[in-house]
Amino acid sequence: MARRGVSRDAKLTALAATAVVAAAVFAVWAALSWVSALTDDGLSAAEVRDEALRQGRERVAELTTMDHADAEAGVRRWLSATTGALRAELERTDPATLTAAEQAGTVTTGTVLHAALSEFDTGPGEQGRATLLASVEITSVRDGAEPRYTRNRYRAQLRHTGEGWKVEAFETIPVGGAE
Repeated sequence: MARRGVSRDAKLTALAATAVVAAAVFAVWAALSWVSALTDDGLSAAEVRDEALRQGRERVAELTTMDHADAEAGVRRWLSATTGALRAELERTDPATLTAAEQAGTVTTGTVLHAALSEFDTGPGEQGRATLLASVEITSVRDGAEPRYTRNRYRAQLRHTGEGWKVEAFETIPVGGAE
């Protein structure tokens, strides 16, 4: 009596063919997804946003740091971190202010604890703008004294320039919230 149905070898061949087709379909889907991700404008915007956040954190730390031993270097660091009206204001730093900072004998170091962008606009070309909100711990050390720690919140208006993201406005946010 002849067996009806499909032989075991035919079943294995069909199963193997199905697996090969499924693998090929998956490979095509994966390749198309990868190409799509490479050309996704959302990814490049996310990269720009992440870079604005990273550089904004660095700029806020620079603007909240000053060493009395070299106040002029501190002001130069502030100038390199800023642009626009804020930079122009810092350029007019009075020599008496530098002398007072040097005589105070204090080193202040700002450490950004938390930061986020509350607004972000890449804009055309290099005209991107962002608003960074940051929580900063400032350590103040005076010669021969114990360090003092304070926490402040800041709002930094960032603008993208040919040299990266710079601070164009910088303000303390009151503890009760923005006014």
